[in-house]
Amino acid sequence: MADVIDMDTIGWGILGPGNIVRRFMNDLPRCKGVKLAAVGSRSANKAKEFADQYHFEKSWGSYEELIRDESVDIIYVATPHPFHREQAILCMEAGKAVLCEKPVAVNASQTREMVECARKNNVFFMEGMWTRHFPVKEIIDSGVLGQVTLIQADFGFGRWDHGKVSNSSGRLYAPELAGGSLLDVGVYCVSFASYITGMQPSKIEAISTMVETGVDGMTVCLFQYENGGAAMLQSSIVQSTRQTAMIYCEHGAIEIPNFWNPSRAIIQYNQPSVRREVIEIPFNDDGATGFNFEVEEAMNCLRVGLKESPRMTWQESIDVMRTMDRIRGKIGLRYAFED
Repeated sequence: MADVIDMDTIGWGILGPGNIVRRFMNDLPRCKGVKLAAVGSRSANKAKEFADQYHFEKSWGSYEELIRDESVDIIYVATPHPFHREQAILCMEAGKAVLCEKPVAVNASQTREMVECARKNNVFFMEGMWTRHFPVKEIIDSGVLGQVTLIQADFGFGRWDHGKVSNSSGRLYAPELAGGSLLDVGVYCVSFASYITGMQPSKIEAISTMVETGVDGMTVCLFQYENGGAAMLQSSIVQSTRQTAMIYCEHGAIEIPNFWNPSRAIIQYNQPSVRREVIEIPFNDDGATGFNFEVEEAMNCLRVGLKESPRMTWQESIDVMRTMDRIRGKIGLRYAFED
């Protein structure tokens, strides 16, 4: 791949047209400069049906054919996370740029392999963690609120039923697909804490409620940082929660409702003379839902020749997965295929 893509449009390929891609496709066509080049699936019929529905130029009945397609500049890898390493590496070894759906992999070791492949092949690679592209960090970095002292974030959905699950064969509960709340939605909380604090915890405590399939239905984490700050993070696939983040600082606090896909942030200053401030998250007026931010970031990087995004660096993806590994060590969750 050339260092800089000098074109008005960038050809997008979809690898694995599953459920998450249908949400992604709400936003991708809305971004300026996108060409819907091709879709690849292990099922030719599924690929064609998806391509016809979303007006892609071509469809392929294998990932290899998609990767060989010269009209494709960047591939969105959207399969379940146990397959991300193999498929992203396949793309990058063929010289394709990759935007990989979160979590980037199952563990830090896999993530390092993916990063090394991107470096070796001199191609763009980014984890699709869309919370990195919302304008909240800028408020923290401005220093107006002082040091971050405490972060609280929760992401839970589902119905509590004492460890039983209604669909034990579903992806969320399947050990062979690295199921469980931590990797599915807890990664949002962990990545958010890393993004806001700019560091990984020096100390971790964690507890989980396991479901009948052997994965974590609900996990609660406590982080402590070397500067004395702390984080309280919760994830669940068996209990619905508020899905809100609170960032407490020396001089005030920021509340972010629906933090993983927010539309606003509320700043409350400690000084009585300073009023409450509401920051609106600038979603597009035409109905985009947040995936557009990561799409635009990827294309901006490609156009100027960057191989990694400054908003979601390779090292940050590795560091977050290392923290996720430490949490799983605390709760005793290891997948059989990792052995």
